[in-house]
Amino acid sequence: MENRTIAITRTFDDIEAATHRAIASIGGMQSVMQGGRNALLKPNFVAGRNATTGSTTHFAIIKAVAEEVRACGAKPFLCEIPGTEFDCEATYTLLGLEQFCQDNHISLLRLDPEGGAEDWIEIQATGARVLRQFRVPRLLHDQGTRLINLPVLKTHVVSIMSLSMKNLMGILPRPERRTMHTFGIDQCIVDMNFGIQPDLTIVDGCVGQDGDGPLYGDCADLQVLVAGRNNLAVDLVCCQLVGVKPRSVPHLKLALAQMGKPDWQVVGEEMSILKQFILPQKKSLYRSIFWSMFLLDYPYSWLAERGKHLCTTIYNSGLVGTRPQINQERCTRCGTCVETCPLPNVIDLQILKINYQSCQRCLLCYEQCPEHAISVKGYSGART
Repeated sequence: MENRTIAITRTFDDIEAATHRAIASIGGMQSVMQGGRNALLKPNFVAGRNATTGSTTHFAIIKAVAEEVRACGAKPFLCEIPGTEFDCEATYTLLGLEQFCQDNHISLLRLDPEGGAEDWIEIQATGARVLRQFRVPRLLHDQGTRLINLPVLKTHVVSIMSLSMKNLMGILPRPERRTMHTFGIDQCIVDMNFGIQPDLTIVDGCVGQDGDGPLYGDCADLQVLVAGRNNLAVDLVCCQLVGVKPRSVPHLKLALAQMGKPDWQVVGEEMSILKQFILPQKKSLYRSIFWSMFLLDYPYSWLAERGKHLCTTIYNSGLVGTRPQINQERCTRCGTCVETCPLPNVIDLQILKINYQSCQRCLLCYEQCPEHAISVKGYSGART
């Protein structure tokens, strides 16, 4: 019964308390750990946008999960490699992740994002059709390690929805992600879930996003957590909560056909639509260009320095992608943007330019500018 339980918990009172309630509702952390020595916590930190934007997993959830893991006598590890177009260390800095992990006795697992043999081990995915083998962190291959998946309830301009099943991409090295984008992201998400099965999933719907997620969509303010043991079942429940038909999400449609519809029993809050999600618009040109970047990255990476990818180079040019721009007529050079940005050498107030080589597009400067002198250009549309 516990494996079929899906817990829906509201976060009105306190996010940490709600997380502890959700864990208790699905049988408690002891039933998840089952004597395991380690827990690998997999949040969603695709970029340096904090949880108030609905882009990333709320730290309060991670803190509560880590407390539960330690109470079982096990050690929590946190592992997440941001999107290929973002720098890992810069993302950790923007989020304040290292200090958070130190304060909460969580080991931040820093892995070679390019798939070095010391950090990764290859596994076979029985039942997979395209992504039949791929690499995962060596720690995850240890029989004493449990995987706890902590995604965000939000939309995605490529996969329509980014929930539990897709979130696992963040513990794969970047060459594997390139393969997934090149040879069919939807089928590869299903294949990945044939090979990786989390022991617990808690979806962060404290805020979430709809519209053009997963980074620059509209805050959904759902104030909910959804917890369970089966990724597909959790994702189907999440879709119900935001009025999305699962078969309109390509990878969920494939998962239902290839894995079958799981059974579940909901405990906690009633199953009612919290908000009717607006899904991303289907922009064929954007999707074609996005796919082409990963395809062309194969020859590019052979010629470029290790760790350099075509999408990073293109975004760093400042010619494409979501990026902030300074309006010279409005700017008073007050310095708020420079003080707000946690990264060095991004904003030059003398020439009123942004260095896109170091900018990670967190948009903190845009959000904090008192003169509204920074606008945002790119796929998600101009913002003034």
